[in-house]
Amino acid sequence: MKILLRAASTVVLLTALSACALPQTTVRTGSEQPSLIVKGAPSGTQLYVDGLAMGPAQQFDGDPNALAVLEGAHLVEIRQGNAVIYHDKVFLSSGETHPITLLPGASQ
Repeated sequence: MKILLRAASTVVLLTALSACALPQTTVRTGSEQPSLIVKGAPSGTQLYVDGLAMGPAQQFDGDPNALAVLEGAHLVEIRQGNAVIYHDKVFLSSGETHPITLLPGASQ
């Protein structure tokens, strides 16, 4: 009888514990970070944002790579060696993708 009572109480206890679950939380920011894409970048050019080198400009062509940046104003440059071939100050807001299109042979 004791064994049956102990087994029954164990089953009831396990059933009650299995019904308890920890809450699960998912945090979403509501919007994506702004990004930059560069189309038509010549080989050997580097993308700079706020004076910091981000890497070869060709890799941020938007297919599939874009450079995620923080919201706000940014100084964007594309350099080929020591020459600045593109220079612009842009303001980016949440979720915005700012395209930069370089024309062959033109300094912008």
